[in-house]
Amino acid sequence: MIRAGRIEPGLTQGLYHCLAKGMTESSDDTVILCSPTSPYLCIGYHQVLESVLDTRVCEALNLPIIRRFLGGGTTFLDRNQIFYQCIFHHSRVPWRADKVYQMMLDAPVMVLNRIGLRGRLRAVNEVEANSLRIAGIGGGRVGEAMVVVGNLLLDFDYSLMSSVWKVPDQPFRNLALETMEERVGTLNKLGCDHTVESLESHLAEAFAESLERPLHEQQLKSEEIQAGRNTASDLSSREFLSLHHPVGAVKPMKSLKISADVFIHHIHIRLEDQEADVSVRADKGIVTDLQTYSQKITKIRELLIGTPVSDWT
Repeated sequence: MIRAGRIEPGLTQGLYHCLAKGMTESSDDTVILCSPTSPYLCIGYHQVLESVLDTRVCEALNLPIIRRFLGGGTTFLDRNQIFYQCIFHHSRVPWRADKVYQMMLDAPVMVLNRIGLRGRLRAVNEVEANSLRIAGIGGGRVGEAMVVVGNLLLDFDYSLMSSVWKVPDQPFRNLALETMEERVGTLNKLGCDHTVESLESHLAEAFAESLERPLHEQQLKSEEIQAGRNTASDLSSREFLSLHHPVGAVKPMKSLKISADVFIHHIHIRLEDQEADVSVRADKGIVTDLQTYSQKITKIRELLIGTPVSDWT
């Protein structure tokens, strides 16, 4: 186990990528606990940068962007979060993805329960506290390593996160922000007075218990730090960030996952003699709320609310 504490933003991504890429069967399985000293944004491997983030806003806010080798969505990361990063050789973890997540995420769920919340793992890899999403989770194979990374949110800047999205229109942004504030929780919001340092101690104990194997704490070596910085530089390079860029204009995202079973979708409908762009919230596939510029919003609500979103997409 490496309890890295607060480290530069690039290292919070570069270190675990570096360890994963260099892993062989003889390598030690490793859990890294860390927190960034300053904020940044991280996009999933398969995402098109310009489709999910407004790069001009990111630049104006001085927010660096890093692409990880793991899938999943865009995340805003800062010092009000603690990261747990599990890098294990694939031969020493279950072959089923759900079992891998269960193995690696048992510790953060255990911590949530120990600090007085109702922690649970649902929908394969979503960590919840009191039925609210309280972590962003990613996982996958990197070389010979199976990697699962996640965090716990002490606090979260919902407004900033919503401001950097590349959205089709303002109703989409407004509805997504409103839904995120409702469905994504933080320890502060739930009344838990903890620090990154106290959570690090809780997580270290929980991983030792949940993995049921001896954990040996190690300090980062200078060469590992430099290798992590080099990897972070590659992950934030223009070439890597431009991966998957399509030919022609890039359109803003039309769907955004807020939490398990809760999504925001941008749809186009015809109502009587008019057409309208509508942003809808779907809970378990059913439209539960919407926003639009259309003046016929009352009729649109009567038409859409309670119907399967698949009828309109």
